[in-house]
Amino acid sequence: MPRTGEMPAVTRPDLPIDHNLVERNKQLRRDLWDYRPVDHIPFFPWLVLGGGTTVQEKLQDPALQFEANVAGVKKALELIPYDYIPSVFVTPGYMTIATIFGMEIYWGHDPDQPPGVAGHLITDLEQVYRLRRPTMQDGIMPDNLRRLQYNLEHLPPDVYVTGIDSGGPLNTLKDLLDTNLLYLGFYDNPAAIHHLLNLVTEVQLEIYYTLVRVVGDINRMTCIDFDPDWAPEPYKGFVSEDVGSTIGPELFREFSIPYNNRLFQPWGHGGLHNCGPNPCKELYLAHEPKIKYLNCSYRYSQAELPEFRQLFAGWGIVKPMFDNGEAPEEMLAGFRHMRETLAPDTLGIPICIIDDTWSDSDITSFYWDMRKIGEEYAAAMNWVGAKS
Repeated sequence: MPRTGEMPAVTRPDLPIDHNLVERNKQLRRDLWDYRPVDHIPFFPWLVLGGGTTVQEKLQDPALQFEANVAGVKKALELIPYDYIPSVFVTPGYMTIATIFGMEIYWGHDPDQPPGVAGHLITDLEQVYRLRRPTMQDGIMPDNLRRLQYNLEHLPPDVYVTGIDSGGPLNTLKDLLDTNLLYLGFYDNPAAIHHLLNLVTEVQLEIYYTLVRVVGDINRMTCIDFDPDWAPEPYKGFVSEDVGSTIGPELFREFSIPYNNRLFQPWGHGGLHNCGPNPCKELYLAHEPKIKYLNCSYRYSQAELPEFRQLFAGWGIVKPMFDNGEAPEEMLAGFRHMRETLAPDTLGIPICIIDDTWSDSDITSFYWDMRKIGEEYAAAMNWVGAKS
């Protein structure tokens, strides 16, 4: 389990933040997301620095995670000339809701792999009717709130905080149920599946409201969940839907959309995460409110970019993450491919994970190389938003 003791007292880090520049960068995003003309399409540089510690150590120790986050923000501020909006990723792992229901965290043999959960809570679907409604004092939720409060207290307001990576209703069922039980349950006992989806959606909604209460204002957050790339004010909603990569449209319409909608409605349009592939993509905009962007993995979704162009034209944004150890050259090639396949109709914003293997000069050079592609992309776009 994550360490849940008191966080150490530290002075607020000295970060070279230019408030006016951050505000200009935010306005660029607002214009971009509303399809108003901009001179370049930015990317999001996500500096994930190890500092000699493993993923497991950082996830288990909130102080180490804070130090690594601050180091990444500081380096990005120093090396990325424009466009960067500082943010920190606050999480002990994706499995909060599973632990709230009583499941134990499982760590594998590789300390640089994030954790999962041990076993399955439900082995017979009739058990769902006997589950108690958990509280925000259960599992690792109190640890999440302590981490969040600590970051808010020790970071200036120009550094935004993420939510805690809550997953989504079907993602939670994947943890609670044996895999065969979940997929057979769609057909053999849909009433039980709906009962459990309703329960976990209520819990996730309570988590979201609790996060906003602790933060004080959702506009201090990048979004309501894990995406570290700052979303403009009307688009803070977010739901993860990785199970959507393994089911068809009929199941997606019945077992995913209604519950996702309940998570979007308090916050408005927002993001849907699915690493990919996306067999249910044609239904993504059937959400109410309809989603504004797709957060996905470039590796697993790149073949679908031409279809995303048609699907999101003039409205949505595709945000592929380069999260599989891609080298700078691969990310540059990927951004060019996004420009070639999505323009002139649909916007694409890459999320580029940058680690300790990059030199300072690599990072700054990479920014300018990406900036050039972003300028070409913007010049090729059909801007359909009202000009300000």
